[in-house]
Amino acid sequence: MSPFEYTMVLISIIVGLGITHILGSLSNAVHRLRHHGPAIRLEVTYLTWVAFIFTWLLNFWWWEFKWNDLASEFGLGLFMFLALYAIALFSVAVILVPYRLAIVDDSWVYFLSIRSWFYGGLLVLNVIDLIDTFMKGTEWGFRTSYVTYWTALTAAAVIGLITTRRSVHTAFGLVILLWSNGLTFYDTGILGNW
Repeated sequence: MSPFEYTMVLISIIVGLGITHILGSLSNAVHRLRHHGPAIRLEVTYLTWVAFIFTWLLNFWWWEFKWNDLASEFGLGLFMFLALYAIALFSVAVILVPYRLAIVDDSWVYFLSIRSWFYGGLLVLNVIDLIDTFMKGTEWGFRTSYVTYWTALTAAAVIGLITTRRSVHTAFGLVILLWSNGLTFYDTGILGNW
C-alpha cells in the first residue's frame, strides 16, 4: 500500500462518516414524515443545501485522488491538510444536519437558526478548497470554470449570512448545487477522466 493509499483510508473514513451521518438523519426524517415519531417539515431550500454538502463530500473524495498523480512524496503536511479539509466538511455536514434531525421540526426555521454557522463554514471550506486547488498547480487553480465557481460560492455564502429571504437561499442553493456538480462533470470529462 502506497503512502497516498494509506492516507486516503483515514480520509475516506471521515468522508464516509459525513455521508453516513446525512443519510442516517434523512432516513430518520422519512420515518417522521410517515408519522413515526414527531412531525417534521422539510422544504426545498434546506434539502438543496443538504444535497450540496452531500455531493461536496462525494466530489471531495473523488478530487483528492488527483494527489496520487501529483505527489511523488506524500508527507505528513499534506496528510494533515487533507485531514483538516475532510474534518471541516464533516463539521459543516453536522451543523447543517443535526444527529437524526432530532431537534428539527421545521427545516426552514432550523436553517435560519444555524445559517451564520453554516455559511461561515462554507466560507472556511471555500478557502480550504482554494488552497487545495492551488496546491495541485497554478494552472489547475486558475481554470476559468473554477475561479468563477469559487467566486459565486463565496458571494452566495456572504449574501446568505446577510439575508433571511427564502427565495434568495433557495435560488443560491439550486444554482450552486447544479454548478458544482456540472463543474465536476465538465472538469473530469463527464466520465471521470483527468
